[in-house]
Amino acid sequence: MYEQTLYKILKDHIKPKVLKRMNRYKKWEYGYNKEHDIVIISKDGTIGDIYEIQNLKIALPKANNIHKFETDKWKYTEYPKVLKKIKSVFDWEDYPLDFKEKWYDYIDNEFVRREEGFWFYNKGLGTYITGTHYMYLQWSKIDVGQPDFRGIKQIILHILGSLQSRS
Repeated sequence: MYEQTLYKILKDHIKPKVLKRMNRYKKWEYGYNKEHDIVIISKDGTIGDIYEIQNLKIALPKANNIHKFETDKWKYTEYPKVLKKIKSVFDWEDYPLDFKEKWYDYIDNEFVRREEGFWFYNKGLGTYITGTHYMYLQWSKIDVGQPDFRGIKQIILHILGSLQSRS
């Protein structure tokens, strides 16, 4: 049976007492943390799992509001048909205020996912994808239609997220 060796999840890399205290007050700062030699890609001030990929330690956000798809894996969510007609901010501005107010929460939620990432269940396991990965899966089209979730893309985008946080 295949056993992946690309990454491992570090247990107790940070003392549990320190982790709990910092998470409670949401004190973890996005970017490189020299004291713990980790790159924090969490933007909500918390840390969950810490992945080690070729000696690069990446701290993910603590699992929160994990979305459950019916299929127990990533599933593209069709966005509302009435919004498909809007191609630019100029189109959006032409719509009446009551129409816009109806969709503000949906749009704000998508921007939060784009900024902070997204948790979902994949084969029963809580899985985190970065905002970039979420945007790719949910809003991009490729030559065969919608992209699908692949674990290797998740790892690559975690590494990309760590590099972005260091700049």
